[in-house]
Amino acid sequence: MSEEKDTKEEVVWTEELLRERRKRATIMAVALLAFIALFFWVTLVKLGANVANRPL
Repeated sequence: MSEEKDTKEEVVWTEELLRERRKRATIMAVALLAFIALFFWVTLVKLGANVANRPL
């Protein structure tokens, strides 16, 4: 039987790495919000004035 070695190395988060991570997270958040806004806008344009003409 051979012994298994733990080959996982612990990552040391430097201030620069954390800053880059926050920057990527901010970019992703803005992109997600823009995508949601685009879907909302397209929905409003496609519905248009027909929303007021629907039967209740």
